[in-house]
Amino acid sequence: MRSLLLAVTLWMAPVMLAVQPMTLEAGQSQKWSQASYVWDSEALLDPGHRAAELSALRNAGMDKIYLGLTGTQIKDLATTRQRLEQLLQQAANEGIQVSLLLGDPEWLKPQERHQLSDLLDKLKGLSFSSLHLDLEVEQLGVPVPDQRLKDLLDTLRVASRESPWPVEISSHHRWFAATKPGQTCVPCGLPDAGVRRVSLMIYTRNPKNSARIAEQIAKRWPDLQFRLAQSTEPQLDATESWAGASTEQLQHQSSVWREQLQPLGIAGIDWQAWRDFPKR
Repeated sequence: MRSLLLAVTLWMAPVMLAVQPMTLEAGQSQKWSQASYVWDSEALLDPGHRAAELSALRNAGMDKIYLGLTGTQIKDLATTRQRLEQLLQQAANEGIQVSLLLGDPEWLKPQERHQLSDLLDKLKGLSFSSLHLDLEVEQLGVPVPDQRLKDLLDTLRVASRESPWPVEISSHHRWFAATKPGQTCVPCGLPDAGVRRVSLMIYTRNPKNSARIAEQIAKRWPDLQFRLAQSTEPQLDATESWAGASTEQLQHQSSVWREQLQPLGIAGIDWQAWRDFPKR
């Protein structure tokens, strides 16, 4: 469903921490923001290309990014940390928030959770605004057994306990529909696991449908704060992706969603992914 650019090695892992409790009422006071997943962070970490890349993000209407790292970047941590510090400072000057983006479904397995602490130790002290964990339970195979949903919540608890940053996640919207009898309720368990911010992957080219589903979920789970995630990936079916739309078309649609969804406490729109987003 997305490019897994984060080619992490077995000794790496994500980083997270429990966010402060947030009710829907609190979420309504937050400004609407537009973000993009930047799985390939090479240009942003390159001093020679960083300014142009930040400018392109701003011109595309982004004020938040989810920044991925590769295994190679993590292995050369001395260089990567220095460039991350420079990026975080320059992005802040440009009014762009930077969240650390990590996503490896192997971390759902109990025997692999130790990787969380390993990577956290390597990235402590960096001023990311949050950690965005893209763990899709479907990536380990479907149908999804109930134990894997329990594993997801257990992994989030470990991450939230040790992360210096607030934790937010991406998830398919199916897990926020009415829970089936006997099935672990993921949204019920998220606050206890230290997660209250969720980007809902509702991949459809029909904006009325995505808004309707997001509205239903926001009303069903008022103790969580949601964002709407959409795709511009060309490899997806045309009914699921905004591939081919212009920047102007997407900005207009974002304005429509803002008018519909912000009053419900939905905080913004997330585009998957920057590589495929139309550039002016």
